[in-house]
Amino acid sequence: MIYDGLMELADKFDLFLFDAYGVFWEGNGFYENSRETMAELVRSGKNVVIISNTTMLQDDIIKSYVKRGLLPKRDYNYIMTSGDLLRSHLLKGDIYFKSCANPLKYYVIGLPHDKAFAQSKYRQVDNLEEADFVYCGVPFMFENDVAKYPQYQSQYWLVKNSENKGRIWDTLTAEPFMEIVDRAVELHKPVLNANPDFTAKEGHPLIPESEAVFVVRNGMIAEMFRKRGAEVLEFGKPHKNIYDYTFAILEEKGIKTNKSRTCMVGDTVRTDVKGAVKAGVAPVLCVETGVTYEEVLNGNSVESLCKNENIDVNRIIRIKSVGGK
Repeated sequence: MIYDGLMELADKFDLFLFDAYGVFWEGNGFYENSRETMAELVRSGKNVVIISNTTMLQDDIIKSYVKRGLLPKRDYNYIMTSGDLLRSHLLKGDIYFKSCANPLKYYVIGLPHDKAFAQSKYRQVDNLEEADFVYCGVPFMFENDVAKYPQYQSQYWLVKNSENKGRIWDTLTAEPFMEIVDRAVELHKPVLNANPDFTAKEGHPLIPESEAVFVVRNGMIAEMFRKRGAEVLEFGKPHKNIYDYTFAILEEKGIKTNKSRTCMVGDTVRTDVKGAVKAGVAPVLCVETGVTYEEVLNGNSVESLCKNENIDVNRIIRIKSVGGK
């Protein structure tokens, strides 16, 4: 059975955990009736919590959502990000690797994350050989990257013009990162990542009439490392750590978590559904928006996607979209 929209499940759950991209946000705007559905859940006394695989910290992502018209307390109750979870561990100084028990120096692939690392004991270095570990930042391309790999020019999307860093591009291919990944693996560097998503569907303000496209994200770079045998430490879905973090904070706020009355609403089997199963909550999968929709268009099935992740497809509650069709 496939439900039209999420409101058909409103009586089944008290706590609704939401992914963002591919669920209520599609890169250039909100999916039809998604924001209204979230607001209706809040008005009816449900707890709506966004769990986002983003390295952004909570205050910054709240501001970005307010600019888009998604308001706290009206459309959702709380936001938890894998970036905040990462920062909590950085401040405690408890980042450990099997291959490096006391890492201190890190090398960044992509965009540095000064806010997450601020006031921690960890220090960025510019020399890969000197680093204890590699941090997967948002895999943006900078001027020197674009100049070095002109063969992929058609797959770069200009994101912004930065005063400090010049022009910055998104990329539809991870190929330009292959060289640095191979080099880090040869040096036996472990890897830290706080966004396990492989892709994100993004619109690009400097190309206002363009459709949103799936661009490379941190998780794809981490997966390149993993396939080459590197040690990878990750925070965020599908890992249980983001759910434990969320439930602990909700408990502090006086919200008791009954897992039998909790669902995770997502668009990706590999992260959202698998994470929900690990956390012991009901996975609700959007099948006509986001990543799963694109994967099905490309010849996959929900059954095959679940089989790839060793998930019982019968555990999934399927909806067409959050707002219904």
